[in-house]
Amino acid sequence: MLLRRIVLRETVCLRQLAEGNHSQEIRFGRFLNNSAVSVEEIIAGWSQETRSAVEGRHVLALQDTSEIKFATTPDSRRELGKIKKGNCFGLLLHPMLALDADTGSCLGLVGGRVWTRGSKELTPHAERPLNEKESRRWVETAEAAKLVLSRAARVTAIADREGDFFIMWARLPDRRFDLLSRVMHDHALIDGSKLRRAVETVAFCDTQTIDLRERADRPARQATVCLRFGEATIRRPQNLREA
Repeated sequence: MLLRRIVLRETVCLRQLAEGNHSQEIRFGRFLNNSAVSVEEIIAGWSQETRSAVEGRHVLALQDTSEIKFATTPDSRRELGKIKKGNCFGLLLHPMLALDADTGSCLGLVGGRVWTRGSKELTPHAERPLNEKESRRWVETAEAAKLVLSRAARVTAIADREGDFFIMWARLPDRRFDLLSRVMHDHALIDGSKLRRAVETVAFCDTQTIDLRERADRPARQATVCLRFGEATIRRPQNLREA
């Protein structure tokens, strides 16, 4: 009932979810305050129905991060951390969603992470191992998805450019698990060249025109998409700290 109310009313305020019923508001609060109800257990519950729904399908497993802002005051931060450019407070949500590759239908949530940022000063990013970086969410979410999506015929994990780093490519792909990501870095290749230069030498194999709907910051328009593909082997970074 609580989840249904959250979806229908588009709020997480318990008073609003109880719809004026004080007893129900108390029951919702007791459920969330129960020591057996944790963020980890709630996230694990996301995938219960998804495991069977993906059986025999080619699954697109999409993951990305959202920053959820909440109103706070200097005297009441409600254990929320800084988000956006550090000028507001909230939490971060990184879910993975399973779609049917053939029909585009939604098969359910696969997993993810919910967290807040602390206030302590951090060691520079390049000097920290993966398990001390927020970017580990991309790898950990995809690795956990392999078990949840084990009944799928094939899985294509899709990540935004923030998920483009060497460990993703080194750990995730296997016989039935592919990785598709936007490129952020011009990776060095084992032959001494760079990835973007290697791509430029490959001929286009197809071109398609797609319609882009109107948005608040731009009118409707058409875009031409060109496709080309080839093989390249990324060189392991010399300063990589994997653990």
